[in-house]
Amino acid sequence: MIEHSMRFQKCVNWRLIRAHACTLAVAVSFNSIWRVPRDGYRYGGLTYGLVFTLAMVFLALPVTLLQLSIGQLSQQDAVGVWRAVPFFKGVGYMRLLISFISSVYTVIYMALLVAYFLYTLSNSIPFLECTNIVISEDVEEISFNASTCLNNTFLAPVSEQPEYYTALSLVIIVLWIAFPFLLFNPVKMMRRTFYVLTPFVILLCIVIVSEIGDGGNLHYFQQPEYWSNFLDANIWYAAVMQALLSSQIAGGYLMSAGDGIYSNTNVQWSSIAIVGTNLVASWMGLLFWFAISNGYKDKSAVAVLLVIYQVADENELNKVWPLLMFATLFLSGIITMLTQLYPLFDRFRRIGGYKWRFVCVANSLLATVAALGTLVGGLPALELLEDVAVPLLISIATILEILAFMFIYGWKALVEDVEFLTGEKLVKYWVWGWCGAPGIIAPFLIWWMVAILVESNFTEPPWDASGVCSSVALAVVIILVFATITVARQVQYDFISKLKCSFKPSRHWGPRDPITHYYWLARREEVETGAGVRMRYHRRQLGQLSGGASFLTVADVSENRTKENINVNRRSNSDDWLYTVYRRKYLEEALKDFLEMSKQRSKSLDWAFPKIGKGDVGRKDLDSNIYFTPVQSLHSVRGKNNNVMYVKNLLK
Repeated sequence: MIEHSMRFQKCVNWRLIRAHACTLAVAVSFNSIWRVPRDGYRYGGLTYGLVFTLAMVFLALPVTLLQLSIGQLSQQDAVGVWRAVPFFKGVGYMRLLISFISSVYTVIYMALLVAYFLYTLSNSIPFLECTNIVISEDVEEISFNASTCLNNTFLAPVSEQPEYYTALSLVIIVLWIAFPFLLFNPVKMMRRTFYVLTPFVILLCIVIVSEIGDGGNLHYFQQPEYWSNFLDANIWYAAVMQALLSSQIAGGYLMSAGDGIYSNTNVQWSSIAIVGTNLVASWMGLLFWFAISNGYKDKSAVAVLLVIYQVADENELNKVWPLLMFATLFLSGIITMLTQLYPLFDRFRRIGGYKWRFVCVANSLLATVAALGTLVGGLPALELLEDVAVPLLISIATILEILAFMFIYGWKALVEDVEFLTGEKLVKYWVWGWCGAPGIIAPFLIWWMVAILVESNFTEPPWDASGVCSSVALAVVIILVFATITVARQVQYDFISKLKCSFKPSRHWGPRDPITHYYWLARREEVETGAGVRMRYHRRQLGQLSGGASFLTVADVSENRTKENINVNRRSNSDDWLYTVYRRKYLEEALKDFLEMSKQRSKSLDWAFPKIGKGDVGRKDLDSNIYFTPVQSLHSVRGKNNNVMYVKNLLK
């Protein structure tokens, strides 16, 4: 049994399993079971699903590899990776701003789920506040539809229904107090939360659809009138933005995860796993909600929430089922919030010192204020943030990021960096995807912006035109401010030299570990000179102080060597490993006789060393029963072998 257990442990790569368990958790976030079904209701399930699939394969997949590679190579967060092109450091802060804004409206959705859960638990659907009793010959109870009920209760104007606003505000405050504790240790706590919540979300979805889902409802999945949406700018732009959100490109999660979660995985296969898992989960989310919706569709930002209420009311479901659906969405919301806050908290951990958790608390306070202010605006404010501001910031950040790394940092250098991580030649598909991504995003962005500016009003809700102009202005300000700071910090003497230097990689760019950095530079020199063998270097987690493996395992994958012939040695904490080890071996062999002699001690703790006078050196007939005292023997040894005692102390 023990032998079988050891074989099983050798065959199973637990690091890889843990990494992709997090991939599965991210796939069941709000992106797949809240946003994708909502867009499916807007544009048709099959129509939107096809456009979304194209965006995931031809856009999200190559950009996922780009972000994951630079994160794993540099071991930095969304801002730190811009040491490669310091002038565009503002793009990293735009990523963090996107994560912050996303967390603001996500926590409002979670508060609504908690409120609906508690109201359903204490009463039933339909809510008493959402029904009218008509007294005629027969007493008749008429219930409002789900959208009217929401606007008359939880999202009603504060001046008319202040009690509902107060209830949601308390829930939001409690949630923002809890999240800093869930990310007290960002990577470890987030992983453990993912491991616990993911099985529950998947299991609850299976139970719900098997009990109240109806395959006959899938004929609503695609209707003839939805085919014309292929000519609509909104469906293409929505699918492109959702692809960037579902693959976690939007908020900088992949860059931070490249140093933490995916630090020991192959970046190519990890990118395929991330995109493939999210694509499958999104299709399952579409089918799930169409199967239980009974043809009811809502196009608002909270469409899924309203579908639950309407289906429970029309089908007179036992309140257990809406409660389970609210709980499933709430657990998915926790996963969503952790993925959105992780890049922020990772940045705070890197720059905040030992008090970085206080910075996290300050972020929670600021986000609480922002969420309460957004809640006052109701659904128009939520849709303005989620459907206008965030997509526009994502588009600008992604275009600038790809252009900077491809044409300023250099696509050849980027390819060499990816090959350094994988140990194999990069397929041309990835390079073509990087070159084509800006050409995919920019036309749909312009098409969408023109349609909004032509159709919308600047002064009336939902303020889409004003939101577009404000978001563009905010993005330009962020880029220029941080570019100015970066240029001013360069060490050159004139402005032109500083500006040129800001477009070149910083001396701190590259792997953070000095040994990995050395191999990275050596690899580049070998590639430039055409010499050397391509090798793959696996970076391990920090652990040299705990007695585990150190940062780096050097593996030669050339044809004349196999994995069985590779001996991985543990290096010391210093960078001169070879010198230290071989010097120690040399001294041990040179002083072997003395060390063996020094170990022979008498019971009286005196050294078993014969008393030798000045004229007796070299005599073999000395009495071995004559001993020196410890002090006398020490002087004698120093006289014979100079500083041997000091060398011995070094060997201890």
